[in-house]
This record gives sequence, C-alpha cells and structure tokens, in this order.
Amino acid sequence: MLSTFGSLNTALTTLQAMQKSIQTTSHNVANAATPGYSRQQATLVSGTPYTVPSTNRYNTFGQVGTGVNVEKMQRFRSAFLDSQIRNETLREKGWEVRQDALQQIEVSFNEPSDTGINSRLSAFWASWNNLATTPDSAATRGTVVESAADLTAALRDTYRQLEDFQTELDDQVAIQVESINDIAHRIADLNSTIRDVQGLGQQPNDLRDERDQLLTELAGYINIDAHEGETGSVMVSLGGKLLVMDHEVSELAVEPDAGNGTLNRVIWADTGAVVQVAGVPLEGGLSSVAPDRLGGQLGGTLIARDLIIPDKMAMLDDMANTLISSVNNLHQSSFGLDGSTGWDFFTGTGARDIDVSSDIKADHNRIAASASAAGVPGDGSVALEIARLENAALLNSGTTTITDYYRANIAKLGQEAQQANVMFTNQELLVQHLENRQEEIAGVSLDEETVNLLQYQRTYQAAARVMTVVDEMLDKVINGMGLVGR
Repeated sequence: MLSTFGSLNTALTTLQAMQKSIQTTSHNVANAATPGYSRQQATLVSGTPYTVPSTNRYNTFGQVGTGVNVEKMQRFRSAFLDSQIRNETLREKGWEVRQDALQQIEVSFNEPSDTGINSRLSAFWASWNNLATTPDSAATRGTVVESAADLTAALRDTYRQLEDFQTELDDQVAIQVESINDIAHRIADLNSTIRDVQGLGQQPNDLRDERDQLLTELAGYINIDAHEGETGSVMVSLGGKLLVMDHEVSELAVEPDAGNGTLNRVIWADTGAVVQVAGVPLEGGLSSVAPDRLGGQLGGTLIARDLIIPDKMAMLDDMANTLISSVNNLHQSSFGLDGSTGWDFFTGTGARDIDVSSDIKADHNRIAASASAAGVPGDGSVALEIARLENAALLNSGTTTITDYYRANIAKLGQEAQQANVMFTNQELLVQHLENRQEEIAGVSLDEETVNLLQYQRTYQAAARVMTVVDEMLDKVINGMGLVGR
C-alpha cells in the first residue's frame, strides 16, 4: 500500500492541476474580448490508481487513487461552424464589393438630376423641335448646338468615369492578389509552428485561433478549400491546386490580359497558368454564370470590372452610336441656312469620343434644318424629323426609343444596386448569426469563469490543507516518536 508520502504526492498533483486550471482561467479572462479567441479548459483525469491489475498481479480490492492529472488543454470551437462562416463570408464580401461598385456607378450616372443624361437628352430633342418652328433663328440654332454639346459631354464624362472606375478596380485586383499571398505565407508559417508544437505532445490552441482567423480572412478574398492533416498543418487549395501545403506557398500573380484590354488576369506565379475558381478562369470574358460561382472580394471585383461596368459602357456606346448615325443620316442630306449640305452633325465612334462636329460649332448656319436649298430660310422640316427621332424605335432591334432605352437601363441599374444591397445585408446577418453561434461555443463567459475560479481556488486550498496535515503527521513520526524514557 501507499506510504504517507503517497498522500503527499496525491495532494501535490492536485495543487499542480489546480495551478494549471487557474492559469487557464486567467488566460480566458484576459482574452474575453480578443477577436477569434477560443475558450480553453484544463481537462482533468484521475491518476493511475495504486496496484494496477496485470498478468503478474491479480485484481486486489481497495485500490488507492494517486491524485489528478491534466490530460490536455481543451479548446472549445466548432470546425463545422468555422466552415460555414467561411463559406458565407465568401458570399458576403463578394456582394459587398458589388454593392459598392453599383453605388459608385449610380453616382457616375447622377440620375435623376438636371445635369444627367436623361435631362440633357430631353433638352436636345426639345431644341430641334424649337428649331423646326423657327429655323432661321440664330438663338435657336445656338441652343441646338449648346444642348447637343451638353448631351455629348454628359455621355463622354459618364463613359470616362466608368473607364476610370474600371482601372481602379483593376488596380484592386493586383492589391488583393498581394493580400492573398501575404495571408497564405502567414498560414504556412503557423503551419510549421503548430506542427512542431503538436509534435511535442502539446496543444497549440492560441496558434490555431490565429490560423483560423487567417483562413476566414482568406475566404473573404477568394473561394478556398481548407483541410487539416494529422500533423496539424492545414492544406489550402484553390481551384484544385494547392495554395498552401505545410510550410510551402504557391503564390498568385497578375499579368496584362491581351484579350481583355490589357486588364489584369490572375495567374499562378510558378506556372503562369490562369487561376480557376469553381471552373471559372480569373481573366477577361467572364460569362454570365460567373456571379453564381465566384465570391469574395477578388471575385466581386472581377465581376464589377468585367461584367457590370462593360455592360453600362456598352449601353452608352449603343446610345451614342445610334444618335450619331440617326441624326447624321438626316443631317447630311439636308441643307443649312446658308444653303450648304453634306455636313455631319455629330462626330465620334462611340460614347468615349462623341461630340458636335467642329464644322457645326464653327458656323451654326450649317445646321441642316431644311429639306431643300429652295426652302431656305423658312423650311424646318428636317429639324422636325430629327426632333421626331425622340419617339422612333431605334434600339433593341427596332423596339425601343433612345430615351426609353436609357431609362430602362437606369431602372435596371437601380434594381441591380437594390438587389446587391439586399443580398449583402442578408449575408451580413447570416454571417453574424453564425458568428454568434460560434461565440456560444468558443466565447468566454466571465460568470462561468468566475465560478470555475472559485472551484479551483477551494480545491487548491483543500489540497494545501491535506499537505499541511500530512506534514504534521510526518513531523510526528520523525520528531515525536521514540522519546519514551528520555
């Protein structure tokens, strides 16, 4: 059986276990407000009892316990919820970028307003209608040129703002790729440390918290798959290729895409191959299904850069080209106040460079309002025909007027912005809900920690009292026995 010293050792294991438990509780309290921290607890198990049955020793009654041991430092966290949070964060960040992009595009169009394209288009048609009534009025002709100049300036400015915004988004692609590489390297570094610590039989709980946060941050940029191996290292794959494997990283890079106006495409730095996510190559020419497959800040940026903005630019080009061709077709074959003919009213090849002809700006009498030179100066029939273009179905295969086409696209833009706002808000709430559920598991409750602390404190005090009693017993044996007759 155990000696008196065995009781002393039993009490000692209790003191040591309670010290570790109190230290863990103190660590929890200190990190109660630390983002991403997971609550920890010392897992206590009974020590191996004295006289353990074996092949050489029969099972005796009255086995005596030997105290308590700390088996491990348990970390409370749900890997399943972490996976869900990353998936939904991917969608949240993607919609956030699209929401911001659409809001910026709405600012560029500035509708409704007195300086927007819609108002200036209405003023342009009205000026031709007025010219049809008074074709020989210099003031009215000046108004036609002025309203046309305002309209073309609005088209050019809006188009160039979209181009500038597209360039900004392209710059963001490069910045986001750098961020992805940086996070990947930090995960790889943590993999090495976690593997080493775990190899020593310890639990690198705080390091796992840091790595989990980085994985969630990475998921906010791009669609990843993450799996932990037996050594504790996490493998992160992207489109079927490993981005992080143990301590190694396959970096991403960007290069100009000749097929997409030299805008950046995302490639693997080691092979030069275009990165694919969910079967979608991260280069120009994204298909309409891309928004359903891509996500994260990088995916949202590419969608805004390669799908949303080009759609609005194409709409402006359609309007500009239709204005140029329809007005010029009537204007070229008609006559100005000075009897001249053959003049283009508009110049340009699209919304980027549409303008009033410099010949018309130089001499307003060249504005062709008359069907024949003989009708000068009172014939305004051609001006009336141009004014009637306002109601002519010239777009969408001859089914929509220029004005209605523009208004429909502005309405579509508003709907897209509203949808992005709703989707982002929904995703934000969903992520918050999942984070709250994770907090219920991993979060630190100060009330609970206080209760645990009191329990550990009292157990420690009781074990200390046991040691005191054993010490007194030993003192009695050592110093108080064998004194009879002295």
